[in-house]
Amino acid sequence: MQKPFLILFLIIVSIGCNTKKSNDQELDDFVRIISGNFSSKEQSKKESGYSAVNLYNYPIWKNRSGYWFYQELFDHKNNTSVYNQRIIHIKRVDSVTISTTSYVIPNQKKYVNSWKNVAVFDSLTKDSLKIREGCDVYFKKKTSTIYQGKTEKGTCSSSFSKTISYTTSNIVISRNKISSWDRGYDNQGKQVWGKIQGPYVFLRILEEE
Repeated sequence: MQKPFLILFLIIVSIGCNTKKSNDQELDDFVRIISGNFSSKEQSKKESGYSAVNLYNYPIWKNRSGYWFYQELFDHKNNTSVYNQRIIHIKRVDSVTISTTSYVIPNQKKYVNSWKNVAVFDSLTKDSLKIREGCDVYFKKKTSTIYQGKTEKGTCSSSFSKTISYTTSNIVISRNKISSWDRGYDNQGKQVWGKIQGPYVFLRILEEE
């Protein structure tokens, strides 16, 4: 089965969300609803070709300016089988737009399952991270509880495969669900990677399984 290579942001504090407060109510709300633990287990039972993947998003650097998160995706049955790790920065762009910027972590294996103890990131500096240029996801509020975001077309280059010229992400976030559709395209604009039928759907884990 194809494993997800999520760009997202994606994005994301444990349930209950003891996050920082800003003077931006919408930004605070956005952070709350993307924060926590999510799983595509239910989708994997109903739709062929989708793996059961856990998406964990936890806040780090609470004493530093802005919203910063550690994001990890791993196999639902084996949390040491990690698909992706990122540091995510969430910020206000303009009056109607919020963005997520993702960074590559050095020595990633050192931080596997660090959602169990995010204090390990305290010694990590922003300067040690590598920004994923052109891969920001830009979100706009669609309803009181739904945000829709996407990358700009053709700007997020990929080293995932030589056949992929660029990747795109389309993400919808609601109170208890994150849908993420990541696709890769060649130089002619033809999709050569990612799901054809639709996004991965991650539901919030209300209780640990």
